[in-house]
Amino acid sequence: MSNFKAKGFESPSQMREYLSELDEADPVEEPPTATLSPQDEIDELRQQVARLKARLLDIRGQTEGLDELPSQADRYPWLRIVLTAATTFVLARLAQQFRLGGLGAAAAPLLSAKLDRKFW
Repeated sequence: MSNFKAKGFESPSQMREYLSELDEADPVEEPPTATLSPQDEIDELRQQVARLKARLLDIRGQTEGLDELPSQADRYPWLRIVLTAATTFVLARLAQQFRLGGLGAAAAPLLSAKLDRKFW
């Protein structure tokens, strides 16, 4: 017998008595299952198939569109960053060329972000 602490028992003999009572007790019997006629079983299986088809349609409805190809921006995230940086550079140069000063320099990133959202 292994050496373990038996909580709830005053002595090892009391625990052995309890375990022997459990061994002598009748095992739990499973309730008898009602046997169905073959036609009833077929009907029940058809109902289960109908429920499963309904669930499958729900799942397909929820996942509709997930199998589409990713967009250009999702496939090449670095391209979006490069184009945004290039647009900002070009707009800043234009602001410098037209001598718009600080206001033009501040507007360049804002315009770039606006264009980025519009095209992507």
